[in-house]
Amino acid sequence: MDTDDSLNTAVVVGDNGGAVLKEVSATLEKAGFVVWTASSGRAALDRCREQHCRVDLAVIDTAAAGIKPLEVAEQLHEMSPRVRMLFLSDSAETVPESPSLGHVRRFLRKPFRRSRFLGRVLEIMEQPKALSA
Repeated sequence: MDTDDSLNTAVVVGDNGGAVLKEVSATLEKAGFVVWTASSGRAALDRCREQHCRVDLAVIDTAAAGIKPLEVAEQLHEMSPRVRMLFLSDSAETVPESPSLGHVRRFLRKPFRRSRFLGRVLEIMEQPKALSA
């Protein structure tokens, strides 16, 4: 996927760090993504429910989830089975694997450069849209 393919690709971003949230959403918007922002993973879930939106990618800060990151992934997967996930973290923590989730998940440790972030997003979006069995 290049940035020309990003048009109409819906991304929800959940992060409680104002500067990171602004930087991530601005980077995605400049690349042509449709971006919804939220202050946490829980708020991102609520936003998706309110908007009745199909989410192609969720970018969630694991520390700002408000609930366990795996729960965020599972609930987003129920709403949008083809959603891809990018978890942001200040530490080396990861989200446990779940065989019931058929989407692509990746991690990016903070701090990061905008170019690295966008590169990771484009890499994730290149992955086949897998559905759970």
